[in-house]
Amino acid sequence: MKKTNIYQNQSQELLHLFKEAGSNHKVMCVPMDYAKKDHLAMFVNGNGDILRKPFSVKNTQTGIAYISDQVTRSCRQRGIKKKHVFFGGEDANSFAKNFVSSLRGQGFLVANVNAHDAKKQRGSVQASTDRIDLMGIASMLLNCRANCSSAQSGIYRNLRTLVRHRRRLVQMLTEVKNRVHGPVDELFPGFLSEKNTGIVPFTQSSLYLMEDRFSPKQIRRRKREKLIEILKRLGTSNAEKTAAKLQQYATTVIHSPVEYVDTLQLSLAQHIKHIRCLKDSVAQIDKEIALNLARTQGAFLTSVRGIGLVLAAGVTAEIGDPEQQKPLNHLVSYAGIVPRVKQTGGLEGRTYTGPVSKRCNRILKDYVVKSAYHIGLHGPPDLMADYKRRDASGQHADFGIGRRYLRLAMGLMRTSQVYLPPNLLKGDCTSEQWASYYLMSWPYLRDKWKKVGAHEAAFAKDRPLGIWLQFVQGFYDIKLKL
Repeated sequence: MKKTNIYQNQSQELLHLFKEAGSNHKVMCVPMDYAKKDHLAMFVNGNGDILRKPFSVKNTQTGIAYISDQVTRSCRQRGIKKKHVFFGGEDANSFAKNFVSSLRGQGFLVANVNAHDAKKQRGSVQASTDRIDLMGIASMLLNCRANCSSAQSGIYRNLRTLVRHRRRLVQMLTEVKNRVHGPVDELFPGFLSEKNTGIVPFTQSSLYLMEDRFSPKQIRRRKREKLIEILKRLGTSNAEKTAAKLQQYATTVIHSPVEYVDTLQLSLAQHIKHIRCLKDSVAQIDKEIALNLARTQGAFLTSVRGIGLVLAAGVTAEIGDPEQQKPLNHLVSYAGIVPRVKQTGGLEGRTYTGPVSKRCNRILKDYVVKSAYHIGLHGPPDLMADYKRRDASGQHADFGIGRRYLRLAMGLMRTSQVYLPPNLLKGDCTSEQWASYYLMSWPYLRDKWKKVGAHEAAFAKDRPLGIWLQFVQGFYDIKLKL
């Protein structure tokens, strides 16, 4: 029978440390309030008795050596073993991450507490000082309400850095594209509408035409044959029809006054340079994301139809190591895709279901909801049908499929298996049916990685997908070509 405990949010690492010490007097807690120059720290034992009042620690290598020496001296004086000492503080900002990593490198257990929860543990509700905040942190740590294993470390931390950097670059790219509409609406009104010109906005063809002497007159004066050649070279489909439609539309728009044209063209040209630069940066980051994702269990998420490298990397980076992640009910709450529920009045009391909480990992929520939406459009048949059923019945299909996707994702990562349809999981399928499915789904999986030039790294023999590939080819006697 599964054991239950009312303290489900307590850290198992801290509980084990207290149990191993045998007595609260034999445990030392070092709560810290991180800052850019000087951290504030104090020593307390497991019962909450202050062993050393709050003192300042430099955020330097000297500060690390100093607090390590002070901990050693205090432990020797009170008969506390060094392995029963743990540090803790609110989630470290960038300026404190190296300090925390150095403490972990010396073998200390470093816990992270939630700033919102620590605020509730302060001795004063109205006042907030470093010393008052430190007491709230200490209270959280002694109650074992902390996270000792950071969700992102090693390759998962690098992946999160890349994914979040890409996210900011895409936001910047969107901002610049929005600014482009201003000068374009004066120089060539309606050019950024595919319905008017036949050219998809911000494609290579669109950028080429806008970056140099852009105006309706310039478009009209171009030779039709030369314009068609340019559009073909830049990947425009049906270039002949598009060129005719573009030049025809150029004769119908209102022209900007001549005295403003040069200034508007200069401004637009700089925006186009910025867009090209950001697009190149995003493409390079995509390649690095793929190479890092290939080293993690999250690579198996790309086997789900509708889930590309960016969505798989986004979910993987925010979840972290699946072996260190909390149960699924905690994860869906962390992602902010479960409604708030309120019930009172006894067993017969009515249950009220409210909107989802704003307190969540909004980046993870964004990637999960986008993944659910893509699954609803291009996913496996059973998941697409479930999405449409939920949507038709008035449910929030993105949240519903998002929860199902997270359950599926954790299963794929923990079992090192690609997505399998329900009919193969019944247990009565033959080897030929399994082999047929792998042969059919393999091109879709391979092409996702091949698109960014990372297929060789992803399916290398020492990578998760590569190990899976070798097993499948050997067990089912099939050949899956790269």
